[in-house]
Amino acid sequence: MASYIMTNIFNVLAGANLDIQPAAGFEWEVLQVGSSVWAGLPPNATPDLDVGVFNGVIGPAWLLQSGDTRGWSKTHHWHINIANYIRINNPGLGAANVSFVAKVARAYGTNPTYARTQLATVLTGANMDIQPAAGFEYKITDVASSLWIGGAPNNLPDVTVQIFNGTLAAAMLRGADVRGWNKNLEILINNVDYLRLTNTNAATAVLAVTGVVARAFGTGASVVVTDVQAIGAGLNWDVQPPAGQEWRITGIGCSRWLGVSPAALPELTVSVWNGTIGSVVMTSTDTKGWLDEMEFVVDNGDYLRLNDVSGLGCNACIVGALTRQFQ
Repeated sequence: MASYIMTNIFNVLAGANLDIQPAAGFEWEVLQVGSSVWAGLPPNATPDLDVGVFNGVIGPAWLLQSGDTRGWSKTHHWHINIANYIRINNPGLGAANVSFVAKVARAYGTNPTYARTQLATVLTGANMDIQPAAGFEYKITDVASSLWIGGAPNNLPDVTVQIFNGTLAAAMLRGADVRGWNKNLEILINNVDYLRLTNTNAATAVLAVTGVVARAFGTGASVVVTDVQAIGAGLNWDVQPPAGQEWRITGIGCSRWLGVSPAALPELTVSVWNGTIGSVVMTSTDTKGWLDEMEFVVDNGDYLRLNDVSGLGCNACIVGALTRQFQ
């Protein structure tokens, strides 16, 4: 039996590419990339590589860039197949030994692929919607763009990432602000509440996501509780599961952000609330809770309250899933 570990290393010439592309009928999960040559100054040096999503025609949309810190510190979860895969470019002046760590995530043969990594050419100000078909839930694990903004070593993909329900949108990530870009994304979406990428650059860009089918539920009920709601000026949205349900919340966003880029944050106060008393866990003026992995577990008795602190009203969103139904 063949190994399902796809980890490998190659010598890549200056300016040349290394494509991480599974054979037909296989999906891989790429976890790390490395090089014998690094760029930048300690402690912010990175492998001297540009790493992006490519489909053989358009792209790459860059997930990682040489000399920019965004994304290098985490373990990746890039789900790829033969159609949408990873291209690594060696931008250096000499050859380098380039490695990747990967594993077979699924051998699907002639069945449909579950990898949902995809990319598209998007005009300035236009959108790319990632909307699962009815009966499917996706998990989005990363976002990329061919155009970055900010200045090395702090460049970020120049794209706004929003939860959208066909009417209302709230931003999870913004290209001008560092919040959220250095953590592993776990954006759960379905056909009703899905992902919208907006090209915020002045030029046409290639935008991309990496992702996978989290669940195919057919005519049953979705367990994704991702939602976007309008909150009036100074008012609250109580993220309260129905009696007998427990939810896991992994993301919060807002249509209004407070502060000066690149340090702006969603203009919300987030509290744990029990219907009588509350305790603040995140504020729009402090980084606590906003920059790293987020996880709240709530039920009908103790839940989250999102308060608009803009004084103007906003659209707020959550990302999450039903984890337990006990009644």
